[in-house]
Amino acid sequence: MSIVHYVGGENRGMNEAELAEVAIIDAQIASSLPTDQAKVSRNMRDTLLAACDWTQAADSPLSSSKKTAWATYRAALRNLPTADAKWPNHEEITWPTEPS
Repeated sequence: MSIVHYVGGENRGMNEAELAEVAIIDAQIASSLPTDQAKVSRNMRDTLLAACDWTQAADSPLSSSKKTAWATYRAALRNLPTADAKWPNHEEITWPTEPS
């Protein structure tokens, strides 16, 4: 199957130079994917941590057992980069379950 693109009002097959350009772009995307995934995963994790910072404050209204549950959850979030072999792929990571 040839790769086609839209040029000058019509679809046409790509020539060798255009295919080479596409291959270079694909390689650049593939090489940057782990770095980009790590940024997204870290941002997601940091957002989840920030959302529950209040649970660890001295004046938090939570009981001692609830505070401990949240501390365990937060530790699991912080440990994700080393604890989950799927890191940094945020779509495959087993994210910890937030306490109820």
